[in-house]
Amino acid sequence: MSASPQQTFLQGLGLGIGAAALLFYFWHTEAVYQLQQQWLQQQKTMLEQQQKAPSAAQNIETIDLLMKSYTVTPGTEDADMREALIQSRHLQLLQQLQQSSAVDISDLVDPSRPFNAAQLYAALLRIKQQQEKLQARKLLDSRLTPPAPAAAAPANTQQPD
Repeated sequence: MSASPQQTFLQGLGLGIGAAALLFYFWHTEAVYQLQQQWLQQQKTMLEQQQKAPSAAQNIETIDLLMKSYTVTPGTEDADMREALIQSRHLQLLQQLQQSSAVDISDLVDPSRPFNAAQLYAALLRIKQQQEKLQARKLLDSRLTPPAPAAAAPANTQQPD
């Protein structure tokens, strides 16, 4: 039995549509996979950047440790704290704190010139206040939620008898 021309046409059409659908599926799957990989890479880089940047809480902890380590004691009021920070390699921490915060402490502490314990303490206190302010704002923003839409109460249209 030979197939009629209409049957042959329909078989060819069906095979063509099936092949096109298969090719489209492969193309779509590859495109989605590439988009997923790009998204994952972006998320990974964002996470790495967040982990590298010290948080406000870490900065506050570092400031507290520096304040406790280099407190103003009798006899050290006029001592050069810059030398002590360089010897203990803590000057880098102070510079990192200064860079990570938007606080200008150059009037109190300049790493290129000697400074005393009182100036160091004042500079650390200024940075700490700024970091606490930023942390408080972030906490307040996280607690801020959009107000829930008020449920429309059905109007009581019944009149008392």
